[in-house]
Amino acid sequence: MDGKNEVTSETRLGPIILLIFLLVGWPLLSYVIMTGSKPETGFAGMDPISQIYLPTIIIEWLIFLVVFLVLKRGKENLSAIGFSRFTLANLGIGLIFLLVANIILFGLAHILQLFHLTVPKEVAFILPRTKGEKLVWVILSITAGICEETGFRGYVLTKLNLFVNNWYFTIVISSLFFGLGHFYQGTGGIILTGTYGFLFCLLFIWRKSLVPGIFAHFLQDLTALFALSRF
Repeated sequence: MDGKNEVTSETRLGPIILLIFLLVGWPLLSYVIMTGSKPETGFAGMDPISQIYLPTIIIEWLIFLVVFLVLKRGKENLSAIGFSRFTLANLGIGLIFLLVANIILFGLAHILQLFHLTVPKEVAFILPRTKGEKLVWVILSITAGICEETGFRGYVLTKLNLFVNNWYFTIVISSLFFGLGHFYQGTGGIILTGTYGFLFCLLFIWRKSLVPGIFAHFLQDLTALFALSRF
């Protein structure tokens, strides 16, 4: 094998490893953080900041850094996976998408209830309660919006499709594993988040930009500040 082929193999190996990690490793890691933080008996005394929020923030920004470095090694930048076009139009589309997507998910949630596939109320233990928790939650929401959209939509969709050359398959795989990353929410949670991921994929492909998805994702997570009244 000549030097040129060796470089090509190494260049392709990095994206393949990163794809596998984003699709399998990241959801598994999220599951471990969530279930490992859940107390065996009750939730009193649990510190969500140190047990959930900060570990998630650190891990997701490290993943974002790895994505950036892998792209740089391939002589690309973040704009190659849609991290561009920060316009008011895209922000507005993100807001409209959020409203429409929640209507769809609201209807799906009611259908799932007919089959007793609801998100267990126990997941409320991850929601912020104190002023400190709410402040860190805002940072977590920003982190999730940027890092998860960059990873699951921008990188996975763009790079996986280079290997399979089939957008339908790529969207389904990305959405499936995004849903599995919320396994701690039960079957209903997997279906809802997987569907949400599917909608985010369509948004990304339509706009060819991560901006609408990042903005919508951030706002969606931010609504958790007002969600405790539902539990």
